[in-house]
Amino acid sequence: ARTPLIVAGGGVIYSAAEQALLRFAEATGIPVGTTQAGGGSLPGDHPQYVGGIGATGSTAANRLAAEAETDVVIGIGTRYSDFTTASRTAFQRPDVTFVNVNVAAFDAYKHGTQLPVVADARETLEALIEALVGTRVDAAYADRIAREKREWDAAVDRALAP
Repeated sequence: ARTPLIVAGGGVIYSAAEQALLRFAEATGIPVGTTQAGGGSLPGDHPQYVGGIGATGSTAANRLAAEAETDVVIGIGTRYSDFTTASRTAFQRPDVTFVNVNVAAFDAYKHGTQLPVVADARETLEALIEALVGTRVDAAYADRIAREKREWDAAVDRALAP
């Protein structure tokens, strides 16, 4: 994967995998968008956190997904609901690969997931941290992530300014 995106769902929280997600995101530089149930799984001010994804998501997460940027979507503890996928329109790249880690087989296989992983979120993230030592997103993608996050943060600041 050159331009992966993590979608962290409620399963991250239910599995107490927040610290494992934090370590994985920091080790790889992969951006993390969250579902509504996954909100809080990564601190909002973390450099890899790009906000909510889908119909009610941030421009940062949705731009990374929708502008044919994301080549691999790594779902961790998500059901890929209609809100998360914007009724399957959030991810525009025709050859995007979906990986989904979920303890429920039904959810792991949703939406034609190419690599379903029926497993615990925390255990899987810990295994990935070890398996992907030294693997990071490239500098151009890291710059794109940072730019999208800055623009989203600035938009939020403007909206909340007195």
